[in-house]
Amino acid sequence: MSSVRIISTNKTAVINALETLVKRLKTRPEVLEVHLCGSWAKGNYSPYSDVDLLIVIKDDGRMPHDRVPHYLPDSFPLGLDLFIYTVDELEKSRFARELLKDAVRLWSSNPAHLTTSSQIRMVFQR
Repeated sequence: MSSVRIISTNKTAVINALETLVKRLKTRPEVLEVHLCGSWAKGNYSPYSDVDLLIVIKDDGRMPHDRVPHYLPDSFPLGLDLFIYTVDELEKSRFARELLKDAVRLWSSNPAHLTTSSQIRMVFQR
């Protein structure tokens, strides 16, 4: 007799974790924007997909990969990849610009681009 293993993603847990993380990030004065990228932004994620976030910050002398530990949450229901760039680095990085092509802005310090929790939830209702 063979068995079937069903793997699913707890979308509610992911949404709640993103809302919590974005709330925490927006209290940091150096954070300018937070974008959801990759398969979760496009809506074609699978149970094996991680969550990709691009975080835009003010000037920082550290290398982008050295910044990651300072922005990671204590826990997250899935794998989480953080890409942290200054505005200048973002403009120079082809990789970061590619990430932004299909990205969804979750938060911005610019009042013209403010996003609410209900808007974050709407992203996942597609």
